[in-house]
Amino acid sequence: MFIMKEKIVHILKKVKQLKYMLSPILKKTLRFKYMLVPFTILLVLPPVCTCILGYEFSAHSVSKVPTVIVNHDDTSTTQGLVNQIKTNDKFNVVEYSQNDNDVKSLIDRGKAAVGIIIPANFSKDLTDGKAPKIMVFYDGAQTSVAGAGKSKIAEILGAIKAGYLIGIGEGKLGMMPEVVANNINPIRYTSRIIGNPTSNMTNFFLQGTLLNMVQISMAITAILVIKKGNSYKVIWIKGIIVALIGSISSFLVIGILYKYFGFPYRGSVKAVVVLTIIYDIGITFFGVLQSISKNGDKVEAISSCGIIASTMMFAGYTYPVIAMPNIFSIITKYTPFSYYAIPLRDLSLVGGTFKDILPDISWLAKFMIIMWIVTFLKYISNKRPKKPKKARKGKKIRKDEIANTDEVEVITG
Repeated sequence: MFIMKEKIVHILKKVKQLKYMLSPILKKTLRFKYMLVPFTILLVLPPVCTCILGYEFSAHSVSKVPTVIVNHDDTSTTQGLVNQIKTNDKFNVVEYSQNDNDVKSLIDRGKAAVGIIIPANFSKDLTDGKAPKIMVFYDGAQTSVAGAGKSKIAEILGAIKAGYLIGIGEGKLGMMPEVVANNINPIRYTSRIIGNPTSNMTNFFLQGTLLNMVQISMAITAILVIKKGNSYKVIWIKGIIVALIGSISSFLVIGILYKYFGFPYRGSVKAVVVLTIIYDIGITFFGVLQSISKNGDKVEAISSCGIIASTMMFAGYTYPVIAMPNIFSIITKYTPFSYYAIPLRDLSLVGGTFKDILPDISWLAKFMIIMWIVTFLKYISNKRPKKPKKARKGKKIRKDEIANTDEVEVITG
């Protein structure tokens, strides 16, 4: 019992010593507690969202597209077609029907995204050479789902068509299958999508969407940590710290997507590090500029950062610039996100070296320096004493205006 008491006393002494040692550090930390929450959010929120969205899109491709089939020709030929659709991973046949109106009804209610109508006498018309038509309907409100279904159905129907023509060539013309195949398809081609062979929309847009979140968070964090009355040196240091924490957050986003959710990164590591840090510094000082311009009014400054969110659209990340009106192609040239997100996507999907993105790094470095200069000039401008306003003709001067003005010139009639 006595030994246990001694141990407890010894532990309490150690805790007291540790508390005494950490007390100065704790006091200094509490001085900057207003910075801890924004920094924590900047560092934690984007990676957490990455885990959530990465898991959501982890399948990487659309499958199990809800499909309704209306088959008016119950023959072995059409049954073979239906079975190919039924057993294909891209489709999930939710209903078989004999009523054409069910296709529109199910699509309108969101129960199906693809509808297939096989006409009556399909097999007979096919044998008689009358070129029967299969009607396929897609839900235009779900373009990615419709696109996946459309390509796969075209592939299945193409295979059936080729098989039918080969059978006709063998049966009626007595030709060998290889000869028939060469005659019905005299020109063959092979296509390959470099960098994104499965045309995966998730690989195409998810990385940029998450990094867009990071850039908005950096600008807002910069506004929250800057206090009215800070010297420009303190403002500059805080801006750099925010940018570096934002860069760490960006690296975590890219790393989590790569390591845990199978998103590709084929480019130079040095390239992504330099590109990210320079861009993050530049965009953080855009937030600094808003803070200085609004004289410390955080609500107004944060409201002014809304334009950052739109840069993803103007950069041509989600919609190609070549398809936009000319005015937007000009805007894109002056949108920093286009010199960051587009090269980064190329590095991820296609690959590349540090030398390949030097023009983009050069542009972003100029942007960063310009932001430093502009924020400094705006800071100096705000520090200059404002000249007293002259009273307009016939305007009465309030007592508080006189009290706050050393010299007032009154113009009378």
